[in-house]
Amino acid sequence: MVTFGSIVCNKLRQPQNYIEAVDSDSIEMKTAELLSGIDGTMRFRYNSRDTFKTLSIYLSEYQLGQRVSHKKVLELSYENVKSSTNGLIVITPDFDNFTAKLIAADKYSKYMTEIPILEGVKNREYYGRSATTIENKCKIEYRTEQGLAALIYGEKGLSSLPIQDIAGEHIDTDNEYMYYYSVEFIK
Repeated sequence: MVTFGSIVCNKLRQPQNYIEAVDSDSIEMKTAELLSGIDGTMRFRYNSRDTFKTLSIYLSEYQLGQRVSHKKVLELSYENVKSSTNGLIVITPDFDNFTAKLIAADKYSKYMTEIPILEGVKNREYYGRSATTIENKCKIEYRTEQGLAALIYGEKGLSSLPIQDIAGEHIDTDNEYMYYYSVEFIK
């Protein structure tokens, strides 16, 4: 009985509005990786007990640690309709075609866009690549951009950063190119 009470107490303490990376060892993730090819895929599941009006995904491009662009690349709007309580965000890099697919899906809608990467960069086919993502269940902070993942590219080497260290106009890194995805929920 004490064990049962402890489990219930832990469940109640966990955030009810959260976003988390899908477990890389799960069957659904293994299947997604097979379909996505060598560069893999990143999947994020969100759950919101509260309704929200908008889900926006932003992309910031960094060159040698300096942010050179920041733009909204996806928006799901729930004006005058009820938002879904849960959904999925998927980022799938395709280094062979120098693009990254971005997918957002929930009970009521699905959206996909393809974003070019390393556009106009000489010798880009020889660049190394890496990625970093959120690792734990993160509480949704409404009206705040929250980091999801970063695609990292470099000709002379790479260094991985924790996702929470990537934000703002300048970050301390020697990585040549980074594509940082963040999400914002608005009530």
